[in-house]
Amino acid sequence: MIGHLAAALVATPAMAFAAARGGMDAPVASAQLERPWSPDLADPVLADLLIRTELGSLDIRMALARLEKARADVDLAQAGRRPHLTIGAEAAIGGADFSSSTSGVGAPVLGSYEVDLFHRLKRGLDAARSDETAALQDAAAARRLVLAEVARFYVTLRADQEYRIAAELKATLVQRTADLIRHRTLEGSATDGDLTTARSAQAQARAEVEVAGHIVEADCLRLGLLLGQEAPIDEPAYAGDEIPVTPSVHTISSEAVLARPDIQAAFARLQSADARRAEAVAASRPRFMLTAGIGSGDPDLLYLLDVRALAWAVAGGLSHELLDGGAAKARKRGTEAEAALAELAYRKAVGEAWGQSRLDLATLQDASAAEHLARKAWTQAVAGFGAGQTRHQDGDMDGVALATLEARAVDADVALTNAQAARARAYVDLLLTLGGQAT
Repeated sequence: MIGHLAAALVATPAMAFAAARGGMDAPVASAQLERPWSPDLADPVLADLLIRTELGSLDIRMALARLEKARADVDLAQAGRRPHLTIGAEAAIGGADFSSSTSGVGAPVLGSYEVDLFHRLKRGLDAARSDETAALQDAAAARRLVLAEVARFYVTLRADQEYRIAAELKATLVQRTADLIRHRTLEGSATDGDLTTARSAQAQARAEVEVAGHIVEADCLRLGLLLGQEAPIDEPAYAGDEIPVTPSVHTISSEAVLARPDIQAAFARLQSADARRAEAVAASRPRFMLTAGIGSGDPDLLYLLDVRALAWAVAGGLSHELLDGGAAKARKRGTEAEAALAELAYRKAVGEAWGQSRLDLATLQDASAAEHLARKAWTQAVAGFGAGQTRHQDGDMDGVALATLEARAVDADVALTNAQAARARAYVDLLLTLGGQAT
């Protein structure tokens, strides 16, 4: 706002302020609602930052790496359900005494396949697929969280840019006031104490300008880190009124949070835990293996068929571990505990998400009310400054009093910008809580 306000403060009446603030409650474009996962707030600069974030964010890349690991685990689980084939070469030499020897060579080809009688392998594959789904949802959640953080810091950057401009403008006003008081001191209409106070105000105003600049630099650095770069982003140009407009939200659906990626991930982990529990039960039961060999020298098959060598063989075996020291029972207990924990985690995620959505909705409504009050205060301050300009032109108000009204208008403008930024951040928070759709 102050980008237009700075020129208006010198001689423009109050109507210029109202024109500069006009249209701030316009509804957002419908295109924004078609991409709820991207909180660009219909702002082209923010939209570009979000695209760069998706490409460079380290958090998103880490989540995608975990997803790739989960997909590899699915392939590993699928491998257990397929036939296995082993080829090799073997040779031996020996004798009944040290005066003679015999030798032999072979190239065995061995195949094996486990018949999944009790669905142990199937349950393991189901668990791996559920883990993959959870990792996929985790990646989506990480993506939404990082994008929301970028949107929040972007809005904060815009508000801090306004604050910096306001600090610079107020420093100019303080300088102007100090010059007037210095002139009055020479004329004898002001005291040395008045001049000392004016100089202290100058020093404070210069310090505030420096602090405001550092705040903007810190915002750019935070955004750079979120984008996955070590350097701050290039500060975007600011002309005034760059705070993105957000729609009003009065109610939300009771089932809106169920589409959140983190809740979907918690549900997938619950499914995975159930599959792991069933896998542990199946693992405690007998296993049936089919084996086949060509040129086999397997000692078990040689002993079973009572021969010295085999050209080919096919065998089936059923095995069961009668005594395992309680390992199977412990595995079942462990998977049952994991399933119970996953169920509690899912219930907790849903409950907390619903509670947080209600809190975020209340925060957004409070921010909207605060913005309304800030707008009223801003209107009054602008009207007061406009009236002061008229009185100053008529000779009924001196420059010091006019500068005071001017500073009040600037402060009111900053307060309104901060209120708008708070509302935009609250809207982004609600979007995040609801999984990207605030309806």
